[in-house]
Amino acid sequence: MIHLYFNMSCRITLAGNVVFDRVNSATVNESIKKLSDTATLILPREFKEAIVEGRTESIARRNITDFIKVGDTVKIELGYDNNLNTEFEGYIKSIGADVPLVLECEDEMYKLRKTNFVKSYSSIGLAQLVTGIAPGYKTDLIDDVGLGKFVINNASAYEVLEDLRKNYGLHSRFKDGVLVIGFPVSIVPGVVHQINMNRNVRALSTDLKFVRKEDYKLLLKAISINKDGTRFRTEFGDKGGATRTLHFTNKSLKELEVLTENNFKSLSFDGYQGTIPTWGLPLTKAGDAIEVTDPNYENSERDGKYLIEGVVKKFNSNDGFVRENKIGLKL
Repeated sequence: MIHLYFNMSCRITLAGNVVFDRVNSATVNESIKKLSDTATLILPREFKEAIVEGRTESIARRNITDFIKVGDTVKIELGYDNNLNTEFEGYIKSIGADVPLVLECEDEMYKLRKTNFVKSYSSIGLAQLVTGIAPGYKTDLIDDVGLGKFVINNASAYEVLEDLRKNYGLHSRFKDGVLVIGFPVSIVPGVVHQINMNRNVRALSTDLKFVRKEDYKLLLKAISINKDGTRFRTEFGDKGGATRTLHFTNKSLKELEVLTENNFKSLSFDGYQGTIPTWGLPLTKAGDAIEVTDPNYENSERDGKYLIEGVVKKFNSNDGFVRENKIGLKL
């Protein structure tokens, strides 16, 4: 289904009770490799009217900033012909001073930035740590890991999660209001979107390219962090190639070697690399999968299923409504 001739629709809700049905531009960035989903809204500083607390009110000659402030909630709904889907929920992180008005927004991680902890543990597991720094949140721990000695010295929950990413390879992000933490290699896509290269992909400039594994040299390194504090390390692939590191938990050296080789086969393949630009539909999200078919090369190695590492959603008069899907692992 081609959506070029459909009417783009949006609803922007600020502070829970100020609603606009038009926007200069909305851009949403989400990635399984970043802690935060973010959004940028560009709005006219002056609207003739807005829906405030359920009532249509004239706000002519008044500034939007009379109604909003940093820290207020943001909900971005986008779609076609008034069939809207929620593309972002979070908080206003900053309000620009220029014209037009630029709002920088962040998801629930914005709240975790505002916390502060001073704690010291002689030994702690991931589940206990997360309960301590993010109480009240629903969590999904893909991998529960023994962290050993752990010290938090005047750091926010956000900074602790960033430390887990840098030093343990554990990535965190909010998905549908749930704080998900785990190794990227453990992600199992819940939704698979069918993408036909002739029908669903927009004719825009893109970095998408088809590569053969013999043309892409890769050295894969792997680490297993075990509950008793020991770590096993191994590597597989091409010496001198681009290096990627994977993290696991509680694996024997033999298990780690098998996992490393299997993941190498998922990363070194004949297939597509780069970004696939699609329309506003299907509703691709970071962590989903794309099943690609190319009618120009039927039953070829170009067909395949890929993990979506990230999605940039653009909604404006120049681009229309586009989703730029960054693909990663071949599944």
